[in-house]
Amino acid sequence: MNTAAGRRDLLVGALAIGGGLIVVWLAAQIRGMPGQPFSPGFAPSITGGLAALVGAALVLRAAFGHAPALGEEDEAGGPPFRLAALWVGGGIIAIAVLLESLGFVPLLVVWLTGFLLLTGVRLLPALAFAMPMVLGMDLAFTKLLGVPLPPGDWLIDLGLLG
Repeated sequence: MNTAAGRRDLLVGALAIGGGLIVVWLAAQIRGMPGQPFSPGFAPSITGGLAALVGAALVLRAAFGHAPALGEEDEAGGPPFRLAALWVGGGIIAIAVLLESLGFVPLLVVWLTGFLLLTGVRLLPALAFAMPMVLGMDLAFTKLLGVPLPPGDWLIDLGLLG
């Protein structure tokens, strides 16, 4: 774990664990409305928990030394670490900032499609995967769990929703 890649994974993993646990704690503070089966903090708590799990996986990967060096492609020909980290981190920040105005479905389709393109998937297969996946997530949260995800103010302004 004395390599730069191992130290990077250890640092990013520790940050993901800490950040994920903070999100879980903050989400637990959100109170639901009477009659709502899940509080609005349900989705963020799942996201925070998953971030903490990914962080734990990165820490374990660093401990066992299986990380590519900064700027190098991985064995499968994936993107350089910096580009992937920029897309993932920047995308999460953009989603957090623009979620209310643009909506869950369009933002996540763009983010997931971009991520798949970075991993070498062609555009049409990436869209064919991202669109049903995101629409399924939206359906699961909205219809099955009773936790509506933001549709986007632009749809409301156009009179298409609510």
